Amino acid sequence: ASIALSHRRFNSEAPVVSIEIPASTQNFTFVVQLCSWLTDLGSTTDQILYNHPSQHAGADPFYKGWKKGFKIRFLIKSFLANNSFALQAKSVDASKIQKQQRAEEQHACPFRKIRKPSSVSVHKDIDSDTLPKEVRNKLFFHYFHFCAVLGCKHAPYEEVKKLADNRGKYISFFPRLSKGTHEEVSVMLSDFNDEHFNVPELEVLSSTVSRLIQESGRFMKYYGVEQGIAYLFSHELNGKRHIGSMQKIIDNSLGRLVKITAIKMADYEPIMITNTSNQRAFLVSSSLSTKNAYLISQKTEQKKYTIQLK
Repeated sequence: ASIALSHRRFNSEAPVVSIEIPASTQNFTFVVQLCSWLTDLGSTTDQILYNHPSQHAGADPFYKGWKKGFKIRFLIKSFLANNSFALQAKSVDASKIQKQQRAEEQHACPFRKIRKPSSVSVHKDIDSDTLPKEVRNKLFFHYFHFCAVLGCKHAPYEEVKKLADNRGKYISFFPRLSKGTHEEVSVMLSDFNDEHFNVPELEVLSSTVSRLIQESGRFMKYYGVEQGIAYLFSHELNGKRHIGSMQKIIDNSLGRLVKITAIKMADYEPIMITNTSNQRAFLVSSSLSTKNAYLISQKTEQKKYTIQLK
C-alpha cells in the first residue's frame, strides 16, 4: 500500500491510500475479488486503476508506458476505519495525513453515477499477449466498466450499460492527443491518411493561439487542444508533459503562431498542430469525425456490457 502525498483525488483535500498490485500478475480477476472483499468489509472504493491501455493510455494510442499496474484507492478516513487492521504498518502514517481530508466519501459503488467519461483511443497494444483474454481486444470507458465486464457484484450495472449502449460517443480510432516532434507526429498523420483517407495533398493553415482556442471556434471540438498548446509552448518539459500552470502557459502564448496540418477540415478529421520555433507538435481528433463514426460501426461490436474489437 502507498500513502504518497502525490496520491489524491484532484487535490490535497482528498488524500488516498493506494493498494497496488504489480502489472506482472496480469490478474484482473484477483483485483476485482480483492476490491469486492474490502467493500464487503464496509469500505468505499474511491477509484480503481486497471493495468490496461484504456485506462493508462486512453488519449494516446502510441504511448508505450501504459503497463503501470493495478491500484485500488480509498480515501484516508475510509481506509483507517475499515482496512487498517490488515495494514497496520501503514495506518500510523495514514493517521498523520487524515486531517487533510475534506472530501466526502463517494456513494457506495452500486449507486454511483458515471459523470462525463472521456472517449478512449484504440491503443496499438489492445491485443497484447500481456492482457488476459477477458480484457484483450476490448475497450473500457471507465473503471466501473471493467468491474461490470468482470462480474463484480458491486458494479453500477445500469450506469455501465448506458455507456456501452452509447459506444459511438466514447471510441476514437485516432489519437485524442498524441505529442512529439514535428517529424514524429507527421509520420502518424501520414500513416492515418494512407490507411483511411488517401488525400493526395494535406491542407496547411496558420493560426494564432488565441484564435485556435476560441470557444465558438471549430478547433475546440477537438479533444486536448489546450493541453497540446501547453506542451508546444512550455519552457520546460517533464517527458512530454508541460511544467507549470497550463492556463498561464496558454495566456502567455495567445499571440503566438502555430501551423495546422489537416487531412480534411470539413469533417473534423485528425489535425496536427506545430510550433515551428521548437518543432514540437501534437495530433488531435474529434468525436465528430465522419471516418471515426464509420470505423466504430464497422470494427466494434457490443455484447451487453462488453465492447469488443472485431
